[in-house]
Amino acid sequence: MKKMLIVAKSLGGGGSETAMIEFINHLSSKKYDLSLLLLDKDDEYKYRLNKKVKLNYIKFDNSFYHSLASMYSLPGKVIKKAHINKNIGIYDLLAKHTQAPSEKYDLAIDFYGYGAFTTAYLALKVNASHKAVWLHDEQMPWVVNSQRYFDEIDKICCVSQAIKTSFDKQYPKYASKSLVIYNVIDKKRVVDKANEGYPDELNPKDFNIVTVGRLTEQKGYDVAISSAAVLKNKGIKFHWYGVGDGRDRERLEKQIIRDDVSDVFTLLGRRDNPYVYVKAADLYIQPSRHEGYSVAVTEARILKKIIIASNIPSNVEQIEEEKNGLICELNAESLADTIEKVYSDSALREKLQVNIEKDEIDFDSEINKIDTL
Repeated sequence: MKKMLIVAKSLGGGGSETAMIEFINHLSSKKYDLSLLLLDKDDEYKYRLNKKVKLNYIKFDNSFYHSLASMYSLPGKVIKKAHINKNIGIYDLLAKHTQAPSEKYDLAIDFYGYGAFTTAYLALKVNASHKAVWLHDEQMPWVVNSQRYFDEIDKICCVSQAIKTSFDKQYPKYASKSLVIYNVIDKKRVVDKANEGYPDELNPKDFNIVTVGRLTEQKGYDVAISSAAVLKNKGIKFHWYGVGDGRDRERLEKQIIRDDVSDVFTLLGRRDNPYVYVKAADLYIQPSRHEGYSVAVTEARILKKIIIASNIPSNVEQIEEEKNGLICELNAESLADTIEKVYSDSALREKLQVNIEKDEIDFDSEINKIDTL
């Protein structure tokens, strides 16, 4: 049985954490000897992890070094804003104050990968025959934080073709190491969770729109709210629900009041089971500014929903115009026009639904790529 170590930041409630858990659980079913080594003890999604996986945490000499490592695990934009990334040698220093795993692994993976300390730890402290780093976003200014360790890494695994294209262009020295491995999802689990009931907050008589994602600038909720105002002013009857929480909640709630859409746009907050909301939706919207490969869009595809997604490369990889969804420009007018098109054209909805029912997603081929690492 092959031994595999996955290094990551935490089991918190983000998209990459969800993708990691799905990835690990798929691998567990293939009888790998799996260990998960985390930087932080945020165990929100721990209950979803296969019980066979051995869970441990990176051990530091003291709490000061752990706190510093956690701070440096933030995406590069935040690090740059905080003016704390003056000396990239900090990762080397932090690694000296951690304990290395005692075992040797056939394959070790940094699944977090956001230019974080986890990449340095993998390169400097983990004993493995093969090492790989995952990249989750097509925008990657943070990679500069960890590229010095890529000489010790065998493969750079991108969760979409858009990410691989961007990475190869920005870091041609390592292009030969990059490949695409799409996020994997437990389709049966998504469908089973979606069938648990109809959410109390939604009215089945309404035209319900749902968006799932963190309340951050990346996810484009501000554009969604503005487009809701355009639709309301046109007299279109709908209700839009946002499922998720995040640092921008207060700002977005103020925008909802300012744009006078409190009666048609509701931020529900985080939900343990977002799938019942997606299943109940007449239309699923993903207005992201950038993504790696949207897990939420893939899950909406699994639930056979009509999808409108913003025109970014990774969304275009999943959505074919007027085949299994629609692509719009990321502004209020374009999004509102596209929603109105679906809302008012029953023939288009029927055409899309017929195509969507035929849309099959194969994850086994992605898991099989692990053998190539």
